[in-house]
Amino acid sequence: MIYMSNDYEINKLKFKDDFRDCSDFLLKEIEIGDKRAFVSVMDGLVDSLQLGQMIAEPLLKTDMSLCGELEPLEIIKKRLVQCAEQNEAATFDDAYYFLMSGFAVLVVEGCSRALAFGIQGWTRRDTSEPKTEANVKGAKECFVESINDNKALLRKRLKTPHLKQKQLKLGKAAQTPVAICYLDDRADMSAVNEIEKRLNEANFNTVLDYGEALAFIGTRRKSFFTTVGNTERPDVLASKLLEGRVAVMIEGTPFVIYTPYLFSDNFSASDDYDNPPFFASFMRVLRYFAFLTSLFLPGVFVAVDTFHQELIPTNLLYLIATNEATTPFSLMTEAILVHLLYEIMREGGLRLPESVGHAVSIIGAIVIGDAAVSAGVIGAPMLIIVAVTAVSSYVVYPLYESLAVLRILFIIIGGTTGIYGIMLFGGMLFCNICSLNAYGVAYSSPFSPLTASSLKDTLVRTSWTKLAKRRIRLHSLKGANKNDRG
Repeated sequence: MIYMSNDYEINKLKFKDDFRDCSDFLLKEIEIGDKRAFVSVMDGLVDSLQLGQMIAEPLLKTDMSLCGELEPLEIIKKRLVQCAEQNEAATFDDAYYFLMSGFAVLVVEGCSRALAFGIQGWTRRDTSEPKTEANVKGAKECFVESINDNKALLRKRLKTPHLKQKQLKLGKAAQTPVAICYLDDRADMSAVNEIEKRLNEANFNTVLDYGEALAFIGTRRKSFFTTVGNTERPDVLASKLLEGRVAVMIEGTPFVIYTPYLFSDNFSASDDYDNPPFFASFMRVLRYFAFLTSLFLPGVFVAVDTFHQELIPTNLLYLIATNEATTPFSLMTEAILVHLLYEIMREGGLRLPESVGHAVSIIGAIVIGDAAVSAGVIGAPMLIIVAVTAVSSYVVYPLYESLAVLRILFIIIGGTTGIYGIMLFGGMLFCNICSLNAYGVAYSSPFSPLTASSLKDTLVRTSWTKLAKRRIRLHSLKGANKNDRG
């Protein structure tokens, strides 16, 4: 860390040397009264109109000799520049951080500190409708890639001084702004401090996306499930913070991560709170059913058809046997191949341009599927099972990655050990879910340990006349232990 010098020429040469061959670096020398100075900005990150009207014009029209014995920087900060966001930088690293964050950096002759004025003006994406968390009746705005805009969107939702947005700088090669957001009267401060500690101790070169921070914030226990959630909706994040959770915003990504994240969070949607209670409850039960269907159906089908044919009705067994007799593969191999083929088509449709992606999906679903069944490579019952499983997995999309891998494992276990192996592995899986802990809160809460009062907004959704009376905080759930950091 190199501190700035009192020597104007040394500071100027240091700036020019460090930003050599940087075509977006601009440095303009000016005179403020009888003192030399220079203003540096990064082209494209600042608002040129603000630079001229709020900084350059007041400085060039000032006679510093009329300002008495005050330090030049104090005069500039308090009397000249009309910019609300002002910071001082004592080191070159701090000055460069402000410079590349859309600030104008002013260095004055005889001063060992620089002034940074916030006049950000880069191109921003509009807060349009979220792409990954679609809803029918809720808000249509989402987070964007600018952390300052995201903090403003959250502040607009939570108009309270209890909302804290503590900003950090992470990364050794290139620093990235990161904000820890929480409500100080609802969140567990020991969890806030632990998250900040983990982020500061992480050996980041730079943080380019939220996924890089997940491993440091989440639980250290191995699992197919995560205790860190993500959202691109300000209304969802506001509701999570009101429950005592802690969020982390990262510059450059529209997704905000938060923790503790519970297993039951995967089955709720923002539309639930706009729909009538009976319909919202029906949809939640349906999501739990879809989860079990997506997880167990392919493996159970393979296990029953291979080892427990007596459980299948005679007419259905005959139909399945007739179709499978013409295929060259075993039922387990066929199930794995069809699921892998489906994942390949899904990935292809996802990564290609939108217009081409739709074509890939249509070709894969109609041409390949129909041709494979007609040619006797794949049985029609297996294709139906895969289709039902695929649709069910999209109902609980936050768990899609986990379900995609677990389905393959259940197929292998069902094809080799039968229904008993599936029951054993399923029990181990649910034990693993119950063992996860995020900052003192069990991942399986409020089901295990059971908090009966919280079931009104987990398995079902009761009316707002009852929900409005709740004062549930995550760390008030049964079994919560603030000393357990997961």
